[in-house]
Amino acid sequence: MNQVNEKLENWIQLQLGKEVRKTSPLKGGVSSAISHHLLDDQSSVVSRQILNKEWLAEEPDLIIHERASLLALSREDLPVPTFLAADANAEECDAPSLLMNAIPGKAQLELSVYEAGMVQLAKTLYRIHQTPIPSDFPWKYASYTPIQELKVPNWTTNPDDWKKALHFVQHSTPSFTPVFIHRDYHPTNILWEDGKLSGVVDWINACNGPALVDVAHCRTNFSLLYGVDTADSFLKAYLNENPMDYTPYWDILSVFDFVDEEMEVYEGWTDLGYTELSSSLMKSRAEDYIRYLCQFI
Repeated sequence: MNQVNEKLENWIQLQLGKEVRKTSPLKGGVSSAISHHLLDDQSSVVSRQILNKEWLAEEPDLIIHERASLLALSREDLPVPTFLAADANAEECDAPSLLMNAIPGKAQLELSVYEAGMVQLAKTLYRIHQTPIPSDFPWKYASYTPIQELKVPNWTTNPDDWKKALHFVQHSTPSFTPVFIHRDYHPTNILWEDGKLSGVVDWINACNGPALVDVAHCRTNFSLLYGVDTADSFLKAYLNENPMDYTPYWDILSVFDFVDEEMEVYEGWTDLGYTELSSSLMKSRAEDYIRYLCQFI
Protein backbone atom coordinates (compact mmCIF):
# COMPACT_ATOMS: atom_id res chain seq x y z
CA MET A 1 0.00 0.00 0.00
CA ASN A 2 1.48 3.37 -0.90
CA GLN A 3 1.71 6.22 1.59
CA VAL A 4 -1.19 8.20 0.13
CA ASN A 5 -3.53 5.18 0.33
CA GLU A 6 -2.42 4.35 3.86
CA LYS A 7 -3.13 7.88 5.08
CA LEU A 8 -6.40 7.95 3.17
CA GLU A 9 -7.57 4.66 4.66
CA ASN A 10 -6.59 5.74 8.16
CA TRP A 11 -8.60 8.94 7.68
CA ILE A 12 -11.64 7.01 6.44
CA GLN A 13 -11.47 4.68 9.42
CA LEU A 14 -11.23 7.66 11.78
CA GLN A 15 -14.22 9.38 10.13
CA LEU A 16 -16.50 6.35 9.97
CA GLY A 17 -15.30 4.15 12.83
CA LYS A 18 -15.03 1.24 10.39
CA GLU A 19 -12.04 -0.61 9.02
CA VAL A 20 -11.20 -0.37 5.33
CA ARG A 21 -10.83 -3.92 4.03
CA LYS A 22 -10.02 -3.15 0.39
CA THR A 23 -9.31 -0.10 -1.75
CA SER A 24 -9.72 -0.21 -5.55
CA PRO A 25 -9.21 2.59 -8.09
CA LEU A 26 -12.24 3.52 -10.18
CA LYS A 27 -11.89 4.19 -13.90
CA GLY A 28 -13.38 7.09 -15.83
CA GLY A 29 -12.10 10.04 -13.81
CA VAL A 30 -9.27 11.96 -15.47
CA SER A 31 -8.92 14.96 -13.16
CA SER A 32 -8.89 13.23 -9.76
CA ALA A 33 -8.02 9.93 -8.14
CA ILE A 34 -11.33 8.19 -7.44
CA SER A 35 -11.28 5.08 -5.24
CA HIS A 36 -13.80 2.53 -3.99
CA HIS A 37 -13.38 1.36 -0.40
CA LEU A 38 -14.95 -1.81 0.96
CA LEU A 39 -15.53 -1.55 4.73
CA ASP A 40 -15.57 -4.24 7.40
CA ASP A 41 -19.38 -4.26 7.55
CA GLN A 42 -19.50 -4.92 3.75
CA SER A 43 -20.72 -1.39 3.01
CA SER A 44 -18.82 0.76 0.53
CA VAL A 45 -17.70 4.36 0.23
CA VAL A 46 -15.97 6.34 -2.50
CA SER A 47 -13.20 8.91 -2.12
CA ARG A 48 -11.98 11.66 -4.39
CA GLN A 49 -8.44 13.02 -4.05
CA ILE A 50 -7.27 16.07 -5.98
CA LEU A 51 -3.73 15.29 -7.13
CA ASN A 52 -3.55 17.83 -9.97
CA LYS A 53 -1.53 20.72 -8.52
CA GLU A 54 -2.25 23.05 -11.44
CA TRP A 55 -5.99 22.57 -10.98
CA LEU A 56 -5.66 23.19 -7.26
CA ALA A 57 -3.66 26.35 -7.89
CA GLU A 58 -6.51 27.66 -10.05
CA GLU A 59 -9.30 26.44 -7.75
CA PRO A 60 -8.01 25.78 -4.22
CA ASP A 61 -11.57 25.32 -2.93
CA LEU A 62 -12.37 22.25 -5.07
CA ILE A 63 -13.25 19.96 -2.17
CA ILE A 64 -15.22 22.71 -0.42
CA HIS A 65 -17.06 23.24 -3.71
CA GLU A 66 -18.07 19.60 -4.10
CA ARG A 67 -19.05 19.34 -0.45
CA ALA A 68 -21.37 22.34 -0.85
CA SER A 69 -22.82 20.84 -4.04
CA LEU A 70 -23.59 17.49 -2.41
CA LEU A 71 -25.09 19.14 0.66
CA ALA A 72 -27.36 21.27 -1.54
CA LEU A 73 -28.49 18.17 -3.42
CA SER A 74 -29.05 16.19 -0.22
CA ARG A 75 -32.29 18.10 0.36
CA GLU A 76 -33.71 16.69 -2.87
CA ASP A 77 -34.73 13.16 -3.87
CA LEU A 78 -32.01 12.67 -6.47
CA PRO A 79 -29.69 9.74 -7.33
CA VAL A 80 -26.52 11.48 -6.15
CA PRO A 81 -23.82 10.62 -3.60
CA THR A 82 -24.27 11.49 0.07
CA PHE A 83 -21.48 13.63 1.52
CA LEU A 84 -19.72 11.92 4.43
CA ALA A 85 -16.50 13.80 5.20
CA ALA A 86 -13.88 16.14 3.74
CA ASP A 87 -10.23 16.92 4.29
CA ALA A 88 -10.22 20.06 2.18
CA ASN A 89 -6.76 21.26 3.21
CA ALA A 90 -4.99 17.89 3.12
CA GLU A 91 -4.37 17.93 6.86
CA GLU A 92 -4.77 14.15 7.13
CA CYS A 93 -4.55 12.69 3.62
CA ASP A 94 -1.60 14.25 1.75
CA ALA A 95 -4.07 15.56 -0.83
CA PRO A 96 -7.41 17.37 -0.58
CA SER A 97 -9.97 14.58 -0.16
CA LEU A 98 -13.72 14.03 -0.07
CA LEU A 99 -15.62 10.97 1.11
CA MET A 100 -19.10 9.97 -0.07
CA ASN A 101 -21.25 6.88 -0.13
CA ALA A 102 -21.02 4.46 -3.04
CA ILE A 103 -23.88 4.45 -5.55
CA PRO A 104 -24.85 1.20 -7.33
CA GLY A 105 -24.34 0.96 -11.06
CA LYS A 106 -21.59 1.88 -13.50
CA ALA A 107 -20.96 4.25 -16.37
CA GLN A 108 -21.83 2.71 -19.73
CA LEU A 109 -21.04 4.03 -23.19
CA GLU A 110 -23.00 1.66 -25.40
CA LEU A 111 -25.34 3.63 -27.66
CA SER A 112 -28.18 1.23 -26.86
CA VAL A 113 -28.10 2.36 -23.21
CA TYR A 114 -28.90 5.92 -24.24
CA GLU A 115 -31.39 5.00 -26.92
CA ALA A 116 -33.38 3.18 -24.23
CA GLY A 117 -32.63 5.61 -21.39
CA MET A 118 -32.84 9.04 -23.02
CA VAL A 119 -36.06 9.99 -21.23
CA GLN A 120 -34.55 8.98 -17.88
CA LEU A 121 -31.48 11.09 -18.65
CA ALA A 122 -33.61 14.12 -19.48
CA LYS A 123 -35.97 13.72 -16.52
CA THR A 124 -33.06 13.44 -14.09
CA LEU A 125 -31.39 16.56 -15.48
CA TYR A 126 -34.61 18.54 -15.21
CA ARG A 127 -34.97 17.46 -11.58
CA ILE A 128 -31.41 18.62 -10.93
CA HIS A 129 -32.27 21.99 -12.42
CA GLN A 130 -35.14 22.31 -9.97
CA THR A 131 -32.76 22.10 -6.99
CA PRO A 132 -33.03 25.32 -4.96
CA ILE A 133 -29.80 27.34 -5.10
CA PRO A 134 -28.54 27.89 -1.52
CA SER A 135 -28.02 31.53 -0.62
CA ASP A 136 -24.42 30.76 0.40
CA PHE A 137 -23.54 28.90 -2.83
CA PRO A 138 -21.22 31.34 -4.66
CA TRP A 139 -20.13 29.36 -7.72
CA LYS A 140 -21.37 30.75 -11.05
CA TYR A 141 -21.18 29.52 -14.63
CA ALA A 142 -18.34 30.64 -16.91
CA SER A 143 -17.21 29.22 -20.23
CA TYR A 144 -14.10 27.06 -20.02
CA THR A 145 -12.34 29.32 -22.53
CA PRO A 146 -12.95 33.10 -22.55
CA ILE A 147 -15.34 33.72 -25.41
CA GLN A 148 -13.13 36.26 -27.16
CA GLU A 149 -10.27 33.71 -27.19
CA LEU A 150 -12.23 31.04 -29.07
CA LYS A 151 -10.82 30.12 -32.47
CA VAL A 152 -11.84 28.27 -35.60
CA PRO A 153 -9.99 24.91 -35.50
CA ASN A 154 -7.13 24.69 -37.99
CA TRP A 155 -8.19 21.23 -39.17
CA THR A 156 -11.61 22.21 -40.48
CA THR A 157 -12.56 21.69 -44.09
CA ASN A 158 -15.61 23.95 -43.59
CA PRO A 159 -14.20 27.21 -42.19
CA ASP A 160 -17.25 29.23 -43.23
CA ASP A 161 -19.53 27.25 -40.89
CA TRP A 162 -17.13 27.67 -37.98
CA LYS A 163 -16.66 31.40 -38.65
CA LYS A 164 -20.42 31.89 -38.73
CA ALA A 165 -20.80 29.96 -35.47
CA LEU A 166 -17.93 31.82 -33.82
CA HIS A 167 -19.34 35.22 -34.75
CA PHE A 168 -22.70 34.16 -33.31
CA VAL A 169 -21.36 33.14 -29.88
CA GLN A 170 -19.12 36.20 -29.65
CA HIS A 171 -21.93 38.65 -30.41
CA SER A 172 -25.23 37.09 -29.32
CA THR A 173 -25.04 36.09 -25.65
CA PRO A 174 -28.63 35.38 -24.54
CA SER A 175 -30.18 36.28 -21.21
CA PHE A 176 -31.10 33.44 -18.86
CA THR A 177 -32.53 32.65 -15.46
CA PRO A 178 -29.85 30.79 -13.46
CA VAL A 179 -30.61 27.34 -12.08
CA PHE A 180 -28.53 24.76 -10.24
CA ILE A 181 -26.48 23.01 -12.94
CA HIS A 182 -24.12 20.04 -12.89
CA ARG A 183 -21.79 21.66 -15.47
CA ASP A 184 -20.30 18.32 -16.55
CA TYR A 185 -23.38 16.25 -17.37
CA HIS A 186 -22.24 13.56 -19.79
CA PRO A 187 -22.09 9.75 -20.06
CA THR A 188 -19.00 9.08 -17.93
CA ASN A 189 -20.71 10.82 -15.00
CA ILE A 190 -23.95 8.84 -15.33
CA LEU A 191 -24.37 5.43 -13.67
CA TRP A 192 -26.76 2.72 -14.87
CA GLU A 193 -27.97 -0.50 -13.29
CA ASP A 194 -30.35 -2.95 -14.96
CA GLY A 195 -31.39 -0.36 -17.53
CA LYS A 196 -32.18 2.30 -14.94
CA LEU A 197 -30.29 5.51 -14.29
CA SER A 198 -28.92 4.86 -10.80
CA GLY A 199 -26.59 7.79 -10.20
CA VAL A 200 -25.14 11.12 -11.25
CA VAL A 201 -21.62 11.69 -9.95
CA ASP A 202 -18.80 14.26 -10.10
CA TRP A 203 -20.32 17.38 -8.57
CA ILE A 204 -17.11 19.37 -8.29
CA ASN A 205 -18.12 21.79 -11.06
CA ALA A 206 -21.75 22.42 -10.07
CA CYS A 207 -22.76 26.07 -10.23
CA ASN A 208 -25.51 28.57 -10.93
CA GLY A 209 -26.02 28.86 -14.66
CA PRO A 210 -28.21 28.36 -17.74
CA ALA A 211 -30.11 25.07 -17.86
CA LEU A 212 -29.19 24.66 -21.51
CA VAL A 213 -25.47 24.59 -20.63
CA ASP A 214 -25.93 21.11 -19.16
CA VAL A 215 -28.00 20.05 -22.14
CA ALA A 216 -25.40 21.44 -24.53
CA HIS A 217 -22.45 19.78 -22.82
CA CYS A 218 -24.17 16.39 -22.94
CA ARG A 219 -25.18 16.98 -26.57
CA THR A 220 -21.60 17.74 -27.58
CA ASN A 221 -20.50 14.47 -26.00
CA PHE A 222 -23.30 12.60 -27.76
CA SER A 223 -22.48 14.19 -31.12
CA LEU A 224 -18.84 13.08 -30.88
CA LEU A 225 -19.61 9.64 -29.46
CA TYR A 226 -22.57 8.70 -31.65
CA GLY A 227 -23.50 11.51 -34.05
CA VAL A 228 -25.93 14.39 -34.42
CA ASP A 229 -29.12 12.29 -34.25
CA THR A 230 -28.38 11.16 -30.69
CA ALA A 231 -27.56 14.70 -29.63
CA ASP A 232 -30.83 15.90 -31.13
CA SER A 233 -32.79 13.15 -29.35
CA PHE A 234 -31.50 14.39 -26.01
CA LEU A 235 -32.51 17.99 -26.71
CA LYS A 236 -36.02 16.87 -27.66
CA ALA A 237 -36.29 14.72 -24.54
CA TYR A 238 -35.17 17.57 -22.27
CA LEU A 239 -37.46 20.17 -23.85
CA ASN A 240 -40.33 17.73 -23.44
CA GLU A 241 -39.64 17.82 -19.69
CA ASN A 242 -38.86 21.52 -19.51
CA PRO A 243 -40.50 23.45 -22.35
CA MET A 244 -38.45 26.59 -22.93
CA ASP A 245 -37.21 28.75 -25.76
CA TYR A 246 -34.29 27.06 -27.50
CA THR A 247 -31.22 28.89 -28.75
CA PRO A 248 -28.26 27.18 -30.41
CA TYR A 249 -25.94 29.54 -28.52
CA TRP A 250 -25.05 27.18 -25.68
CA ASP A 251 -24.64 24.21 -28.02
CA ILE A 252 -22.25 26.12 -30.25
CA LEU A 253 -20.29 27.49 -27.30
CA SER A 254 -20.00 23.97 -25.90
CA VAL A 255 -18.51 22.72 -29.17
CA PHE A 256 -15.91 25.49 -29.15
CA ASP A 257 -15.15 24.71 -25.51
CA PHE A 258 -14.59 21.06 -26.44
CA VAL A 259 -12.62 21.17 -29.68
CA ASP A 260 -8.88 21.71 -29.86
CA GLU A 261 -6.17 21.40 -32.48
CA GLU A 262 -5.43 17.73 -31.74
CA MET A 263 -8.91 16.35 -31.06
CA GLU A 264 -7.54 13.34 -29.24
CA VAL A 265 -10.11 10.85 -27.99
CA TYR A 266 -11.17 11.69 -24.42
CA GLU A 267 -9.30 9.50 -21.94
CA GLY A 268 -12.41 8.98 -19.84
CA TRP A 269 -14.02 7.16 -22.79
CA THR A 270 -11.08 4.89 -23.49
CA ASP A 271 -10.68 4.11 -19.78
CA LEU A 272 -14.20 2.70 -19.88
CA GLY A 273 -13.34 0.49 -22.83
CA TYR A 274 -14.93 2.56 -25.59
CA THR A 275 -12.69 2.13 -28.64
CA GLU A 276 -15.03 3.17 -31.45
CA LEU A 277 -13.48 6.62 -31.95
CA SER A 278 -10.44 8.16 -33.58
CA SER A 279 -9.24 11.74 -33.86
CA SER A 280 -10.32 11.89 -37.50
CA LEU A 281 -13.81 10.59 -36.71
CA MET A 282 -14.23 13.13 -33.91
CA LYS A 283 -13.21 15.93 -36.26
CA SER A 284 -15.70 14.72 -38.85
CA ARG A 285 -18.51 14.55 -36.30
CA ALA A 286 -17.65 18.00 -34.93
CA GLU A 287 -17.89 19.36 -38.49
CA ASP A 288 -21.28 17.69 -38.94
CA TYR A 289 -22.54 19.09 -35.66
CA ILE A 290 -21.45 22.68 -36.34
CA ARG A 291 -23.01 22.51 -39.78
CA TYR A 292 -26.24 21.26 -38.23
CA LEU A 293 -26.28 23.94 -35.50
CA CYS A 294 -25.64 26.74 -38.00
CA GLN A 295 -29.11 26.06 -39.44
CA PHE A 296 -30.61 27.56 -36.28
CA ILE A 297 -28.62 30.81 -36.28
